[in-house]
Amino acid sequence: MKTKNIFKAILLSGAVILSSCSSDDPDPVACVVDAPMTYEFSHEGASTVSYSGQAGRLETAKLVYNALNAAQGSATIDRTALDLIIDNGNSKLITKTAENDVNRSHIIDDLNSILDTYCANSATYDLGTVAVEGVAGWKGSYQLDARGWEGDQQFAKMLIGALCLEQVNYDYLTKMDVDNEDRTYSNFTDGVPNGNNNVYTKREHYYDEAYGYVYGLDDSDLDADINNGLLLGKYLNKHSAGNSYSGVDYRQRVYDAFKKGRQAVVDNCQEELDLQITEINNCLSKVVAWHAQNYLTSAAGALGTDDFFHDVSEAWGFVYSLQWTKVDGAPLFSHSQVETMLETLDSGAGAWSLSAETLNNMATDINNTVTFD
Repeated sequence: MKTKNIFKAILLSGAVILSSCSSDDPDPVACVVDAPMTYEFSHEGASTVSYSGQAGRLETAKLVYNALNAAQGSATIDRTALDLIIDNGNSKLITKTAENDVNRSHIIDDLNSILDTYCANSATYDLGTVAVEGVAGWKGSYQLDARGWEGDQQFAKMLIGALCLEQVNYDYLTKMDVDNEDRTYSNFTDGVPNGNNNVYTKREHYYDEAYGYVYGLDDSDLDADINNGLLLGKYLNKHSAGNSYSGVDYRQRVYDAFKKGRQAVVDNCQEELDLQITEINNCLSKVVAWHAQNYLTSAAGALGTDDFFHDVSEAWGFVYSLQWTKVDGAPLFSHSQVETMLETLDSGAGAWSLSAETLNNMATDINNTVTFD
């Protein structure tokens, strides 16, 4: 429960005198939040946790990813057919991508370019054409466009930032000033009952929707482990205790922060909520930055092999995602800085032109910008 400061009133000569706060007085008592063991919250026996829209959006992204990764003989697809997958069940996958970003038009153009390019090349993949510089086709088990980029990896990794980080860092967790009392607001449309029986407040729901962009495909809210992940959740899950990636247990820290922050919403404890939101922003952002630099160095070490094109395409997507990081309130790299990095990666003949020096230098720039702790 939120603990409020209590000022002792002393009645003297008919006047009420409040005790003063001198420089020697202790700091005001802040609210204390006890986080639950699991991400389970209820009101009068009914769960208040709901993030079905986010789960559906991640599932749609997974279906699109699978379509961009089809086996030879079943790869041919046109944009109309791909859009049927994207719009399945009114997923709002494109609508929610970079939803609040001032550069949204440019970002959606980039996303559409990846999808259109894959569709245009898909029949070539079915023919088994071998990829060479300037020609789309297969490089080992990877489908490349004419500039050496693997579309499914570009698509998935850019959405880690443009969808997941953007919605967590720059949308839902920035809207915690909404109503936290009315538990029936979503059960009416224009004053008419709509058949819903939800018991969450708007603030609780917004918070859960942020949670859903990380854990939406997970099969259990009972622990930090994230099963069935594809986008942000998949990579957060790699950073468990004793991991060989960052070495930092970001997975547990994010789960604990989400739990404590959600309890702070229930308790109306703004101070604790702000602290936990910062922890979530910082940890998720550092996971993305870590993989950006790691895939760049992995690609540098794989030059001359088929795996190079796979690694550098993943690096491209993680670099793209850096513009939606938020560490202590600010992105690690601005949109214009990310654009410069992307132009470097796609200069000349694209991935075919890249050198180990270019990739390693970019990884160093990222490492010099963030501390993984």
